[in-house]
Amino acid sequence: MITVLLAACNGERYLKEQMESLLGQTYQEFTILISDDGSSDRTPQIISEYESRFPDRIKSLKNLKPSGSARDNFFRLLKSVSDEYLMFCDQDDIWLTDKVEVTLREMRKMEKIWGKDMPILIHSDLSVTDAAGTVLHTSMARYQKIGVNDNRTSHYLVENNITGNTMMINRSLRNLTEQIPDTCVMHDWWLGLVASCFGKISYIDRPLVRYRQHGNNQVGAKSGMKQLSERMSRQEKVHENYRLLFEQAKSFLSIYRQFMTPSQRELFEEFITLRRKSRAGKIKTILKYKLFKSTRVRTLGQMFSI
Repeated sequence: MITVLLAACNGERYLKEQMESLLGQTYQEFTILISDDGSSDRTPQIISEYESRFPDRIKSLKNLKPSGSARDNFFRLLKSVSDEYLMFCDQDDIWLTDKVEVTLREMRKMEKIWGKDMPILIHSDLSVTDAAGTVLHTSMARYQKIGVNDNRTSHYLVENNITGNTMMINRSLRNLTEQIPDTCVMHDWWLGLVASCFGKISYIDRPLVRYRQHGNNQVGAKSGMKQLSERMSRQEKVHENYRLLFEQAKSFLSIYRQFMTPSQRELFEEFITLRRKSRAGKIKTILKYKLFKSTRVRTLGQMFSI
């Protein structure tokens, strides 16, 4: 019914605590599929231990070579299973005991409204912790000022408001993502973009994950001011990020053009050509197509960064 997809790589320090939080869920009707991405520490041994203890519930992919990134490791997991519902799990967090139960309840509520054929994505808030698990911020959405309820496709073109380790998707959404994109920023961003264009997204306004921050995190939780400060000091990185956004949009249009409405195609085409316009033209396009980020300050910064 539910498969939890866990991407692992050199996670020996925190993996056991995460696994125990999964096994301690109030709702237990799920299996765990793990993909180790070429770990050089004890991660493979830890995975093997849990497989031996729970052979009916925990399995791992036998990968011949590393995928190269957490994003591609999750895409590999996504292509390996087709269950009714899929959840995404990082190796170093802690799931609150009712995470599966609460998320499944929201999914069923959405499917009751829209039907099982509707592609649906559920996500939630998180609390941010330090490496030891001490809570630093009770709500990442509020701490980062994330527009978690803005599910317009135009928003997902310029900003992701979904954190992958909180997601549940249904089979209909999974089946829409059979083709892996040539370019995307992260798997959660891609799934959010697909769901915003062709399905429905629902947000649970409650932290269901303790999101651990440590030196090895690929994507960390930073305040809005800290993000802005870093971007101002790293203009080359900013330009590279926007280049990825345009390439992601091109990949999306290439895969899904035939399924899109004329207005959706127009939105993507206008966004892709944005970088070639004058400054005035860029600002006009951003305003016309509502290519807005979560805050006015971020949107203003975008107007003068692209």
